[in-house]
Amino acid sequence: MTEAEGSAADELSVLRADNARLQRELDDERMRSLGAFDTALIGKVVSSFELGRYLAVNAAFVDMLGYTESEILAYDPYRFWVDTTFAEDLEAERAQLQRVMTGERSSYRIEKRYVRKQGEVRWALTEFSAERDARGSVRRAAISMLDIHEHRMALAKRAELETRLNRAQRVETVGRLVGGVAHDFNNRLLVILGYGQILRDRVAGDSELSGYADLVLASAQRSAELTHQLLAYSRQQVLRPRPIDVNAVVDGTRRMLERVVSEEIELVTVLGAKHPMLADPGQIEQVLMNLVLNARDAITQGGRITLETRDASSSAERPLEDLDAGDYVALSVSDTGSGIPSALRARVFEPFFTTKDSGRGTGLGLPMVEGIVRQSGGAVQLDSAEGRGTTVSVYFPRATAELATAEKIDTGPARALPEGELVLVVDDEDDVRTLLVDVLRVSRFRVLAARSCQQALELAAAQPSPVTLLVTDIVMPDMNGTELADALRLRYPAIKVVFMSGYADRERDRELRPDEQFIAKPFLPAELFSKVQSFLQGSLQAEETA
Repeated sequence: MTEAEGSAADELSVLRADNARLQRELDDERMRSLGAFDTALIGKVVSSFELGRYLAVNAAFVDMLGYTESEILAYDPYRFWVDTTFAEDLEAERAQLQRVMTGERSSYRIEKRYVRKQGEVRWALTEFSAERDARGSVRRAAISMLDIHEHRMALAKRAELETRLNRAQRVETVGRLVGGVAHDFNNRLLVILGYGQILRDRVAGDSELSGYADLVLASAQRSAELTHQLLAYSRQQVLRPRPIDVNAVVDGTRRMLERVVSEEIELVTVLGAKHPMLADPGQIEQVLMNLVLNARDAITQGGRITLETRDASSSAERPLEDLDAGDYVALSVSDTGSGIPSALRARVFEPFFTTKDSGRGTGLGLPMVEGIVRQSGGAVQLDSAEGRGTTVSVYFPRATAELATAEKIDTGPARALPEGELVLVVDDEDDVRTLLVDVLRVSRFRVLAARSCQQALELAAAQPSPVTLLVTDIVMPDMNGTELADALRLRYPAIKVVFMSGYADRERDRELRPDEQFIAKPFLPAELFSKVQSFLQGSLQAEETA
């Protein structure tokens, strides 16, 4: 051996000894760190990229993912990452890993969802830190994870509540605007409908003029329907809830519903509700019709629409989404259509939003349904996914009273009312007031007209005979119609009242007394005439019976 070779051998021996010493020190340090590693509350795992396996895993990591320590250590690290990462989060973390592998960075932090062995999905804050060799390649990686699932769920709930609050505030803002506009608009429509019908009746012998009058009336009625939809969305319709047998409503409208769906669509009913719901009968039919039409439009090549009724309860132990604790009756409409894409589900209850072709929908169907249901004290729930159809469930409060019995119709001859009944008409709109006076004078009533509540009280006080009937708008500039009725009742205890309104003013609306009726604007003269006649005839019959 040459002198140079001996010197190299000595140096190699020294290096080997130093390496052995360093390895012992490293092993000792690793053992010390593993003590803290195993007792950490944060889940940790160490992966060797050189060996392609996990080197160590702590108890917290095992508990968080539901695998045993031996199962994790036997797993291929890449396969384990794919199997335990929620599918929608894979690409986001893959991009971060790629930056580590290319040397752009050595660590990253990401919030991701893990899939536990039992299938449960949980959020965790994950930190990935790489250890590189002399050439810069990743040698080992330490992964730490902190369970933040409850925190993320709380944030999601808060965001949901904020979204709902913002939406409710928008509905309230739009509702105030719509309510004011609708009140004025309904007054205009009332005049158009009223005098349109009077003109049609007077030109009945002229087919051409009658046709023009019919077009005016039809156009005004379509405008009134749009106003009603806007009021329903803004939850300002005038609702008169009463106990309803929802099974009878569904069964009774089945034939009509079958006519609006194609022959290729099967209509199935599952009537499981055993209690009456508390709702406005006309609005229930409107809700049902809108939901069925939406379901029909979602089915393109034949399928099935299922109408289901059932009893439901919400409690602290088993809460129903968006519903206070209590008993409810549910009406669900399910279809086998294409379903609603996830990106659109949050928008389906927005007014004027529609996926239908131009001219096929106003975008007010579902917003109107939600408005009616919310105003009635219930909630709407949507369950849909692409490829598996849609179910819309509406929940109405369960009625505590017995089902209302159907009113018996008197088929006998109408009783003649005494001539000269004194009727007081009150409306701050001049043309509306003039129309009402013209309609009521046909019945040979004596009619007084006032443009304000104060003027009405003064007119009534100046009359030698009592006022038999008050016909008044609810929303008035000085006092409201219900306050006027209460004031007149002090002077005339037997007075009957017909309230009119184009929308529900929650602060002024109240339950009707037996001696009160309501008619929603706009209405045809014949509707008002019929309501007044039947109201007073019913009172006359009650007096004769007594």
